[in-house]
Amino acid sequence: MHFRITIPSLADGKKDEAVSYVKENVFPEFDGVPGLMSMTAAITGETSGVNMATWESKEAADAVADKIQAALAGAASFMSGPPTIYEGAPVFGKIYQTIEKDSQRPSYLRLVVGVAKDTDAVLNFLKEKVEPIYEEADGIQLAGAIFDGNNAISWNFWDSKEAMDAAVVKLEAELDSAEEEALFESATAYMGPVYAGKIFANISGKSIAGAITDTIQLDKATGEPLTYRKSWREN
Repeated sequence: MHFRITIPSLADGKKDEAVSYVKENVFPEFDGVPGLMSMTAAITGETSGVNMATWESKEAADAVADKIQAALAGAASFMSGPPTIYEGAPVFGKIYQTIEKDSQRPSYLRLVVGVAKDTDAVLNFLKEKVEPIYEEADGIQLAGAIFDGNNAISWNFWDSKEAMDAAVVKLEAELDSAEEEALFESATAYMGPVYAGKIFANISGKSIAGAITDTIQLDKATGEPLTYRKSWREN
């Protein structure tokens, strides 16, 4: 599995144009691309957003590099500068709800980009301090993280902003200023509603009394099943 996360810098007053471009041009253009598992787009401010694509592999993403560059070029007119792009294999994460192919459920994104002083320490923090909060949280859909060099990018999707806010209170209690300074040179959070999303595979992981089943079944467009353990870092 491979994630590609694009954080665009939107020009003032161009948010609506950017949203229309992604929904009307980018998503239809990538529908049916081999190896593409999901696409998600969220607005996180008047001049910022987050676009995320999940691929079966880095090779699948690299195979359509020209198509990706063409999509970025088409967005140049409403950008204030080049986007920031992170990509990598998942080092942490879990799917907490069944997500069916072509589902259109409401979702709220929180994504944090931190410049890590020690990626191993960050990963331990995610496992030991963050994951237990997610396990007990109401309304969490999925969570994940990648490292791109010394950049640590973690994300979580929620049923609503209220569900996210309730968990953030607990997360901030665990990551106080001293802990944050020990882990990161700097960190930036992006939060906002998902305005476009496309699931190209059935992602299932039934929740029973707050627990997740041991496997997640991913049925690709070909109908061939792929099985992943409940925690991406175990794959």
